[in-house]
Amino acid sequence: MNDLAVFRIGYDRAKWLAARVAVVSANVANADTPGYRAKDISPFGSVLNDARIQMTRSQASHLAPDQTIEARYGVSPRAGAIEKHSGNSVSLETEMAVLGETKSQQSSVTAILGAFHRMLLSSTRG
Repeated sequence: MNDLAVFRIGYDRAKWLAARVAVVSANVANADTPGYRAKDISPFGSVLNDARIQMTRSQASHLAPDQTIEARYGVSPRAGAIEKHSGNSVSLETEMAVLGETKSQQSSVTAILGAFHRMLLSSTRG
């Protein structure tokens, strides 16, 4: 099923969401660390723009496709984060809101991929 673009994009989105949860979790873990700056990853749109769908050869005589560039998630300081007197810019309220948004997006991706999977299965059954 990896040959279908919708599954590839869904997989990439799920990986991006997991990476975002890891970054936000690190922010929460360092909420009391002096000088720690809250971080976030690049928006998924920029990751999607940089990604290419991998092509494969079915015959050895065909031209080889270009190598794909592994998606990289740029981690940077969160824009608009307000620094406390300790130099820390983590807001637990913001982190919980981002985690809630990310969980909602993960549920959406799972539901969409499940629907496409069921549709694909029903089209192959006689």
